[in-house]
Amino acid sequence: MCPQQIACHSIGYWQYDRQSDFLTENFVATLLENLAYDRRRLETTFLPIGQMLQIDRVFEITNGLLVCEMDIPGHWTFPMHFPNDPIIPGTVLMEAAGQAVGIWAWHAGARGKPRLVKTSAKFESPVVPTDQTVRLTASVRQKKNVFFGRVQVSVLERKVADVEATLIICTARR
Repeated sequence: MCPQQIACHSIGYWQYDRQSDFLTENFVATLLENLAYDRRRLETTFLPIGQMLQIDRVFEITNGLLVCEMDIPGHWTFPMHFPNDPIIPGTVLMEAAGQAVGIWAWHAGARGKPRLVKTSAKFESPVVPTDQTVRLTASVRQKKNVFFGRVQVSVLERKVADVEATLIICTARR
C-alpha cells in the first residue's frame, strides 16, 4: 500500500513513488519475499538457462493459474530483430508462453524433459524497447504428462498476444 501523502501508481505488480521516481524499498522487499520463483530459482528447473530463459519472476501459482513476468530493457533480441525498428520476436513471446506452462508443470510436480509440441498465437501489439515488463497470465490444465496452456501476454493494460501452448513432459523409460 502506498503512503497516502505520496502519489503512487501501480505498474503491474511494481509500484513506484512519483516524487522520487524509484521503487519503495519496503514494497520491493515484500514483493521479493512473496515471489513464487525468481530467476535464480527458475534456472534450477527443467527450463532453458541463460538468455534462453525468458521468465524473470513468477508471482502467483494456484490451481490452474500462473502469473509471471519477463523484463524487457536490454533484451538480447533488440539489436538483431529489426535494428532500425526493434521488437521482441513473436517466437520469443511464444517461447515465454511455453515456459510459463512449463513452470506450472514443474510446480505441479512434473519431472522429465519438457517439449513444446504445439503453439498458436494471435498478436495484437508489438513489444518494444521502451516497454518495461511483459506480463504472462497462464491458465493451465493437465492430462497425464500433457499440459495445455492459454496464455494472455500484456504490457501494462495493453494486450500483446493470446498464445495457446501444449507442452509434453517426456519421462525416462523404465
